[in-house]
Amino acid sequence: MIILTGKDLEEVLKPEIAVNAVREAFSLFSSGKVIQPQRQVITIKGNWWGIMPSFTDFSFSTKIVNVIPKNKEKGLPSVQGVVILMSPDTGETLAILEGSILTAIRTASASVLSTELALRSRHIDTLGIIGAGMEAKYHLKIALKFFSVSRVLVSARKSHYELAKEYGGEAVELERLLKESQVIYATTSSDKPVVLGKLLSNDFHVSSIGAHTPTAREIDDDTIMKSKTYFVDSLEAVSNETGDFIEPKRKGIMPQVYEIGEIINKNIKIQRPSIFKTVGIAAQDNITAYIAYEEALKRGIGIKI
Repeated sequence: MIILTGKDLEEVLKPEIAVNAVREAFSLFSSGKVIQPQRQVITIKGNWWGIMPSFTDFSFSTKIVNVIPKNKEKGLPSVQGVVILMSPDTGETLAILEGSILTAIRTASASVLSTELALRSRHIDTLGIIGAGMEAKYHLKIALKFFSVSRVLVSARKSHYELAKEYGGEAVELERLLKESQVIYATTSSDKPVVLGKLLSNDFHVSSIGAHTPTAREIDDDTIMKSKTYFVDSLEAVSNETGDFIEPKRKGIMPQVYEIGEIINKNIKIQRPSIFKTVGIAAQDNITAYIAYEEALKRGIGIKI
């Protein structure tokens, strides 16, 4: 068994590898080749916790993850977690992986993958990041190494000046970001929309990773109605877990909806404006963890026990 720290994961999951890992995960999931019981969600001291098991022919994983917004006041990431990777054949534990970094990498990689599919290009004119926490940082880290990006705009309630400076971007008000960005990554803990359709261009792509409950929204109805394609990680997951899908569906304003794995497997052409909504699925953790494990073995990275 090996233990992979956050630093180890950054070393083995370079952007190209990480994006290809989630590409494989979504493809396998939509093909029915990843079995994942519905995520068990519980509230502990007012905070969201999730237990996420899944298995394939070659790997079993379970992730325990939580979102604790008040961690920011303590200088800690709001997302914490651990992933256990096991052999489905022998039951042996193969690896224990730091969960918050794995989550950040696989989530950002999903947004980046959605952008590549939507743009059919490796170039972004203006990338807008809403939020300045750990997820925002990893979205920037991976996107800037995967794409050529002409300009980066960052907006958040606080800390966006530091994040923008670190990655050569510009800290701006939300209204300007929405008006000027071709691609927008919404990475907030807000329960009210931060992506406002009336301010968006006619050719946008939005990836939203927040709004983790049935009543929470990161994307407003105007954005939904303006979009031509709405795609998701898992129809079952978004139908149960996010107001960004549940509310527009209830109102009857949803455009054509696909799973991202279906788009990959059937080579479906995405029409913009487009939205990718992800709540995160266990298949991403499973495949990304397994590929990280294989890369670590090849390169002699990790703590062996």
